[in-house]
Amino acid sequence: MRKTLLGALLVLSGLIPARASHIVGGEFELRHVEGNRYALNLIQYFDEVFGNDDAEDQITEVYIYRKSDDGFVRSVQLINAGSTFVPYTNPECSIDELQTRRILYTDTLTLSDNQFSDPAGYYVVYERCCRNYNVNNLQFDGTGQTFYLEFPPVQRNGQPFINSTPILFPPLSNYACVNQNFYFDFAGSDVDGDSLVYSLVAPYNSSETDPIPENSNPLPTPKQRPHESVTFVNGIDVSNMVPGTPPLRINERGFLTVRPSQLGLYVFGVRAEEFRDGEKIGEVRRDFQMLVIDCDPGGAPQITGQVKGETTAYQEGTVLNFGVDDEKCLEMFITDPDITVDGSEQVTVRAIGVNFAQDIQELIPLSLTELSGTNDTLAFEFCLPECPYTADGSPMIIDLVAYDDACSVPLTDTLRITVNVEGPENEDPFIVDNPNIINVTVDAGEDYALPIQGIDPDDDQLSLTAEGVGFELADYGMELREGLLVPGEVQKTFVWNTDCAAFPFGQRDEFEVVIRLSDDSDCSFGEPDELRLQLKINLPENNFPKITFDGLTETEIDVRIDDQLRFEVIAEERDGDFMTLTAEGVGFALNDLGINFPGNSGIRRISSPFSWELSCRSIETLGTYEIDFIARDQNQCAVPSADTVRVRVNVLPPNNRPPEVTLRNVRSDTIVGTVDRPIAFDVVGTDEDIDIITLRLTQVTLDGEPLDAEVVNFGFNPARGRGRVASRFFWVPDCSLLPPNFNRAEFALTFVVEDDKCFSNQSDTVRAILDIGVFSLGFEEFEPHNAFTPNQDGFGDFFYLDFCNDPQGGCDMPLGNCANAFDRIEIYNRWGKRVYTTNDTNFQWYAEGMASGPYYFLAFYTRETYKGRIYVHVPDTE
Repeated sequence: MRKTLLGALLVLSGLIPARASHIVGGEFELRHVEGNRYALNLIQYFDEVFGNDDAEDQITEVYIYRKSDDGFVRSVQLINAGSTFVPYTNPECSIDELQTRRILYTDTLTLSDNQFSDPAGYYVVYERCCRNYNVNNLQFDGTGQTFYLEFPPVQRNGQPFINSTPILFPPLSNYACVNQNFYFDFAGSDVDGDSLVYSLVAPYNSSETDPIPENSNPLPTPKQRPHESVTFVNGIDVSNMVPGTPPLRINERGFLTVRPSQLGLYVFGVRAEEFRDGEKIGEVRRDFQMLVIDCDPGGAPQITGQVKGETTAYQEGTVLNFGVDDEKCLEMFITDPDITVDGSEQVTVRAIGVNFAQDIQELIPLSLTELSGTNDTLAFEFCLPECPYTADGSPMIIDLVAYDDACSVPLTDTLRITVNVEGPENEDPFIVDNPNIINVTVDAGEDYALPIQGIDPDDDQLSLTAEGVGFELADYGMELREGLLVPGEVQKTFVWNTDCAAFPFGQRDEFEVVIRLSDDSDCSFGEPDELRLQLKINLPENNFPKITFDGLTETEIDVRIDDQLRFEVIAEERDGDFMTLTAEGVGFALNDLGINFPGNSGIRRISSPFSWELSCRSIETLGTYEIDFIARDQNQCAVPSADTVRVRVNVLPPNNRPPEVTLRNVRSDTIVGTVDRPIAFDVVGTDEDIDIITLRLTQVTLDGEPLDAEVVNFGFNPARGRGRVASRFFWVPDCSLLPPNFNRAEFALTFVVEDDKCFSNQSDTVRAILDIGVFSLGFEEFEPHNAFTPNQDGFGDFFYLDFCNDPQGGCDMPLGNCANAFDRIEIYNRWGKRVYTTNDTNFQWYAEGMASGPYYFLAFYTRETYKGRIYVHVPDTE
């Protein structure tokens, strides 16, 4: 029956904050899947009652760093895989105000050997706002949380190092009662069998000074170490994160205890360190929180006992002695002062061995029994086995623990019993004339036999066995042949067949064999007797094979890409043994680089050709490539021998002549031009090696300052081809690129041709200087017409001028340019009176009302004025 809560719901509302919050705690897991594939899990514990549902992320991004230098390695996105509720230890103790949901974020990733083999290992980090607000042991200003996990490299000493991080202790689902003992087993498990050591640690804060609100993006970017711890309120540190007498504690095996002295909500951190062969290889940290409320768990049960048939209660510290023929039983009694109104109480009893490892729970006849009625007592017998669990003769220490069903954790009472059970007497068996170690050396082909006799003074049935250390006996001609077997005695013979034609002594010639004699006593007491055989076989001498080369004078050579390397590899062996000739790349596969070496096998003399056509397709990096040529013989009656010769090939870049770029259809590299008049020339790239080349315009400057070629709108297209490429440059300059005073401007153009020869790209450049200015109007080159007859006969009825900038085009006047543009025309009579003016270049002057005779005109430009004469012949009207 669950014990009652006093005022739990009344005080709870003062402990849980009204403001939105969400994170209760969490941790990482890294689980091996297969090969280099791992599942990375991030677990968050979410406040279901007061948490903000919008704060549950669908995707999280975590960051991995090296421990050796805190260098960033990579980030991983984890997907929300769903959530489950964290169950109470005792569901009847649940309260609506305390509900925690476990959210799992996960993904699988490959931890490659080349990226994750740093000997110091790695760590994973994730940061998130926000912890539950108004936690009583923190200086709270929006404190966030950093999740942290350390894991070892996936490879050590060139071998795979497979590890899954611990599957952590179950999350804390219960509340604690003020001024009452509270305990919880946080112990986790490790699939690799590694040792776990637990300790309390200060939780980590977020790296941000002011963590972001829970609905903001992006989240804080996880930082590398060191990580800042949360700031506790005055008087609180790691030693009393939950204050009490005693305060919060955890032992190395993960058992958490506290007797809290203050109501409140308290954050704490637990670290599980992972050890393999005495070396720390990783750690997992979990942050969580504990709620302490006011509740009355009632009184604890009481357990007492006495030897069956006696009336005096057993006193702790007394050693009970049971002989072989004694009845080894105790009468146990359990009472509980908290018999409820309905008259029932649930009590659980456990039996725990203190100084031995055997599970003795089966000795309890009832695991759960109900008490009923005032001052009712639960009685049961606790009987011990015939054989003691301690083989060294020391008394057994047993704890009998009675648990009630109080909330939030059961109250207990423990009776420790110290008892000595006398088992049947037993003397150890022994091997007759056992020297403990026998060293044996035999020649190949010589048989060996060793008779072995075992005796047991108690006439127990005996077992005599033989076991090879690191090998199977039958694989090397060894066996233990059966002989006499009667109670108290056994006889067998260890035999060794050393026929090297039948067994592979060339692979192994030294052996250790353990002969073990044990008896079958009633209580399996005593130690077996052992005899160790150190065996060695003398094999005949074996001459080593010898490797030589034909066509290769040195074992370190320089070879350029595009060259061919060819030679013959020869292996010779004078014993006539069967040989194999192979080759291995040091750190690479021969086929990956296009190396052909078929190898060979045979006797006395064998050979194989080696060929390597070095090309850009097969060589990814320049450097030294080492190749081991290995000749091995195979001799059943001797240790195999081998000759290895390493050839170092220094791969050099290919020979490459640089390409050449030239300007065509120009007299020099400096081209003088004017605005509005086209500039054209050809840029040609050639390569004597007939490599693929690329021709580009790479740089443009105006009076020494960089200029964007697209702004200038040059007409030039890059070209790519093998051996020869060409592209035409075309441009019509305009005034917009000239200085405000229209002085000359100098454009410098850099053209580059580059080949793509692997590891030895060559290039060539050429510069073209474009000296651009404004052309002279050249009035002297124009001849405007100077007479007309306005008689309306359709021929020369008016005066006009054709404007253009080409004097050879039949024009009368220049059109002008950006620096000296046309403005207007004015016509004067002989006495200097202006009779006509216009700024239209398409004007027509009919000389209406004008008399015959000479006139002159002025053509006004921005910088110049041209004066010309006109003769007007007005016909007589009579």
